[in-house]
Amino acid sequence: MNVIPAVDIKSGKCVRLWQGSFNRVDVYGDDPVEMALRWEREGAGMLHVVDLDAAVTGTPMNRDCINDILRHVHVPVQIGGGIRDQHMAEYYLEHGARAIVITTFAYERPDEVIGIARRYPGRVSIGVDVVSGAVAIKGWTQTGDVRPYEFIGRFSGAPVYAFIVTDIYKDGTLSGIEVGRIQDVLEGISGPVIISGGVSSIDDLRKLRRIKDKNITGVIVGRALYTGAVRLEDAMKAVE
Repeated sequence: MNVIPAVDIKSGKCVRLWQGSFNRVDVYGDDPVEMALRWEREGAGMLHVVDLDAAVTGTPMNRDCINDILRHVHVPVQIGGGIRDQHMAEYYLEHGARAIVITTFAYERPDEVIGIARRYPGRVSIGVDVVSGAVAIKGWTQTGDVRPYEFIGRFSGAPVYAFIVTDIYKDGTLSGIEVGRIQDVLEGISGPVIISGGVSSIDDLRKLRRIKDKNITGVIVGRALYTGAVRLEDAMKAVE
């Protein structure tokens, strides 16, 4: 299992949100590129970079900053936030992203996303952002009427990189992961899974490690790393 530091970008700064709310923003750095380089220096094998402004507006507000990250770091980078059409998907895939994360586009036009996944096998991740038992879209500002297992089922057999499962209630809260909710979603997934949301301690990572599901290939960690509650080196040892 890989520990994947999150680099969330809003208005050109490195931030963390509380449960995805733009009204509760903590800034952890003015230079997302330097933050990405920090996690690379500390041993990260992959980075999870998100354009939060684009996640809401659908416009790539921080594309230049993301391109700078892609030019400067040497580890694989997974990019999400506002990728809502084929043009933006292909742009990042052709400009150095190891993988992209698509949620709203996948929710609204799954056949097109499956087509992109087939053209770029193993490089398209499907974001499964869960709140109140349903999938959230458009930067978590809207909740659809589709359950996670129904959403995931649309991509059965598609050559995706991973399903990124995020517990929105837990994201950015340092309140610990909810194993039961994670396991409920995992029942509907037959491909690789990356877990996100709520990691607060090394013990949370050990809990994930103990889940009897070989499909979990990684965990995204954000606020716990930025506050120092978890050291990246210790986190990587915990999931070995």
